[in-house]
Amino acid sequence: MDKLFWCDALILQFPLWWFGLPAILKGWVDRVFAAGGRTYGGGKWYDRGVLAGKRAMCALTIGGPPPIYSEQGLNGPIAAILFPINHGMLYFTGFTVVEPFLVHAPVRIGDEERKRHLERYGERVLGLETAPTIVYPTLADYDERFVLRDAAS
Repeated sequence: MDKLFWCDALILQFPLWWFGLPAILKGWVDRVFAAGGRTYGGGKWYDRGVLAGKRAMCALTIGGPPPIYSEQGLNGPIAAILFPINHGMLYFTGFTVVEPFLVHAPVRIGDEERKRHLERYGERVLGLETAPTIVYPTLADYDERFVLRDAAS
């Protein structure tokens, strides 16, 4: 827990496992994020979360090629698959969520492509402070029923 509060950025590095986090990583999130109620509660959530000002990113490998994880793809868009993690875990506790770093079908690529992915990853990690983020509405954008104000009209 102390390391979570100490860090400027959190990277969850994992293979996509049954459309989510592997069980061991989900268990870590369940234990660390819920420990003693320090990461949320009492109005401390989303943009008012205790981890506000910190960045978080998912870096993951995905078994299938990109088209399968698109709007028209069999598995649906990767953003929808990662929403429970990016929005429901990371943004919920206050993190600014960096767009995920994805590597598709790593077992089907050669050494040169793998090297390019590793170089891209190094650039992303070194540039994490300015990397593109996922923009979510703030709590002020919702009414008293927690419905987006524009959608409620």
